[in-house]
Amino acid sequence: MTARVDPGLASARRMAAVVDFDPGPPEPPPDDGNGSAIVSAAATSAHKRYPVVDWQRAFDGARDEIDWLVTDFIARGQSYALVSTAKAGKSLLMLDVAAAIAAGRPAFGQKPQPPVRVLYVDHENTDFDIIERLRDMGYGPADLSNLRYLSFPSMPPLDGPVGGLDLAAVAEHHGAALVVIDTVARVVAGEENSADTYRALYRHTLAPLKAAGRAVVRLDHRGHGTKTTARGSSAKSDDVDAVWTLDTQPGGEDGEVFVNLGLERQRGNAHPDRILVLRQYDPHLRHIIRPKSLPDAERRRIGACIDAMIQLRLPVEAGNRKAREALRLAGHTFPNATIAEAVRTRKSVPTFPGVGAETSEGMF
Repeated sequence: MTARVDPGLASARRMAAVVDFDPGPPEPPPDDGNGSAIVSAAATSAHKRYPVVDWQRAFDGARDEIDWLVTDFIARGQSYALVSTAKAGKSLLMLDVAAAIAAGRPAFGQKPQPPVRVLYVDHENTDFDIIERLRDMGYGPADLSNLRYLSFPSMPPLDGPVGGLDLAAVAEHHGAALVVIDTVARVVAGEENSADTYRALYRHTLAPLKAAGRAVVRLDHRGHGTKTTARGSSAKSDDVDAVWTLDTQPGGEDGEVFVNLGLERQRGNAHPDRILVLRQYDPHLRHIIRPKSLPDAERRRIGACIDAMIQLRLPVEAGNRKAREALRLAGHTFPNATIAEAVRTRKSVPTFPGVGAETSEGMF
């Protein structure tokens, strides 16, 4: 039986093979005197090195709905930037999320899912910092077998082919569903203000990980004098599927802190425009989603959409596409944004024990 080759690792190996070449226009091939290029007989044909998509297999293997690792925040196979000022707590939030999904515990207080492997590449926090935080979160060594942690690894820069190949191989070895890079400025050798640095990071590291179906979250610092933009080249946000910005303000009780995750940009429309989270410290350090307030008119529209779904006997786990199809077939004309919010609201009900789920009013 032929062993399966991780597509991301194969991509990284191809990229590493061209380490000695500049990314500019290729040199013209040598000519044999008859006007035809000389091609080595040992070389693999280009069309075999770059196979086209098998549409039947692609459609058969496609999921009907988004496969969330953390609902609304991180989807499997997607790449993200999480941006904030220094000391705002982005590493703390990301460690909480990583440990929760690795241990199969609730992330953001949502319904827990089966545990997944997480590879965390940390160039910011010492072992003492990490252990102290994990203890505050209620974790012990027995809970963390799926959280594969690299503390200040001596890995080559990830904007080069060797570093990209190494990280792809490590992620494959551990079977990581999520790779966290904390922070991006610590893992690149190129100039932070150069677009070429982040194009190389994408080419050598992020693209192979994404090709392998792994989610990637890279943490970054916010630039001086701005509210949302990451420090350095604007190309930083060109190669990710979504950019989250993190802001905090005091919560008022027992040191609680309000955390606002704002969506700066995304490909598609899968993520909400913001996620409101409360950082709690008692009994354990954790981040819990706060339901956002809605204008009365919007709440009524979403409520009517939920009631229509209930009448159609749509299961709670039904995603946006199935909900849209069923509602359209029944003659309803709810906007896509309303349907998406109704789907999120229905799925959030198991998070809050004792909340009625027979009508929209019970859910709200």
